[in-house]
Amino acid sequence: MENAIKTNTLVGNGKKMTLKGYYKSLPDPTYPKKEFAAELARRCNVSQATVKNWIMYGFRPFNEKHIEIISEMTGIKPEDLWND
Repeated sequence: MENAIKTNTLVGNGKKMTLKGYYKSLPDPTYPKKEFAAELARRCNVSQATVKNWIMYGFRPFNEKHIEIISEMTGIKPEDLWND
C-alpha cells in the first residue's frame, strides 16, 4: 500500500480518514478459484461441497445439464472434463 493510504487524510478531498473509510479504500480482492466454484454452484443449484467433489475428486454430475453448464463456463468439451 502507498503511504498516502496510511495517512489519516483521504487523498484528494482533505477529509479525515476513518476506519470505515480506510477499509472501503482497500482494493477489492479477487479469488478466481473460489468465485468460479461459487458461480458454478449457483448456476447448477448445488452446494459448493458438490462442486468441490466434481473438481477435486473427479465425481461426474448425474445431471447432464450440469455438465453442459460446466462445459459452457470452462470452454472444455464435455467428454474432456474428467479425463486426467
